[in-house]
Amino acid sequence: MINLGNSMTKLLDTIDPVPPENIYRVDTSRRKLIPLYSSTVKAGFASPAENYIEARLNLQDLCVAHPDMTHFVKASGDSMTGDYIFPGSILVVDSTLEPVTGRIIVVSIDGNWCVKRYVEEEKRVKLESSNSAYAPIYLTKQERLEVLGVVTYIISKPPKYVRPR
Repeated sequence: MINLGNSMTKLLDTIDPVPPENIYRVDTSRRKLIPLYSSTVKAGFASPAENYIEARLNLQDLCVAHPDMTHFVKASGDSMTGDYIFPGSILVVDSTLEPVTGRIIVVSIDGNWCVKRYVEEEKRVKLESSNSAYAPIYLTKQERLEVLGVVTYIISKPPKYVRPR
């Protein structure tokens, strides 16, 4: 684990933690099929003839490539809202994928789980938030991160509409 010394108080302000009870293993026995309509969604009037069900699909079949190495993580906080990760969003996290620059990962820093964008620089690793209210976290490459995996899908409710004044 990472030894952060005296900077831990400042670092915790930038983490926006995910509680461990919000991390779940995929349960393949609970799969449910939902209809997949053959028509696309238009921003206009739908044709009555477009209600043909092409197939039935399962979101796990669509979003989970490695069931034995995939977790569902319920996000908390607002540090990643620029990447459409809102409080309550469900993240599909694949533990078989390597963190490479640009990918969003779920990572533990001193026992605090969080969601950040992984950026590898010359001599250090930067964990970025997509909300400018949160400062990046800088670590040297010698420090070990405990990475749960790479976020492959984000399942969210649409953001709430705020009427302009």
